[in-house]
Amino acid sequence: MDHRFPARTRATLIAALAEVDSIHDAADILFWSNPATDELQRLGIGAFAQLPPAFTHLLALTSLHTTVLDGGFTSYLRTRRSELPWATRGLRAAGMPTLAAAAIIAARDASPSSPTDNLDRFFEDEHQVLANPAQIRHPTGDRADDPDEIYDINEPPDFEDRVLAYIRTNLNDFIRES
Repeated sequence: MDHRFPARTRATLIAALAEVDSIHDAADILFWSNPATDELQRLGIGAFAQLPPAFTHLLALTSLHTTVLDGGFTSYLRTRRSELPWATRGLRAAGMPTLAAAAIIAARDASPSSPTDNLDRFFEDEHQVLANPAQIRHPTGDRADDPDEIYDINEPPDFEDRVLAYIRTNLNDFIRES
């Protein structure tokens, strides 16, 4: 099923997105109020694999942003850890590769060493990032290894602006051509 908006809604979506300054408002416009996504809204992360990448990036980044604001990156790792691969792809797509690397490194360092870790394959795929921790900024002092500090020091102050720019630039990914 195609979850994008019909082409006739392009002007309305452009106008609505021009008015928002929050990625959460953009997600409300593009996903939560989209009648084509009704059945996916109940699936949670299960919907990510069924959506076009732009939708997935938007949802993963809003989830990451909300959780980090509410409780820090360690809270994200406790409650939404399985979304990490989607979020890092979204961060890269939105022009934040350093923050994606910081999230990967912080998550790996905070992960339990377990043969049943469901992110083992993801970390294996990210071996180049993990082999080069110097690519990110590291906090100093007592909290140098704290995942919250690692994430925070690498998060750009214009996080939401970058995500909104990504959405506006890739609007065609949200709208059917005909």
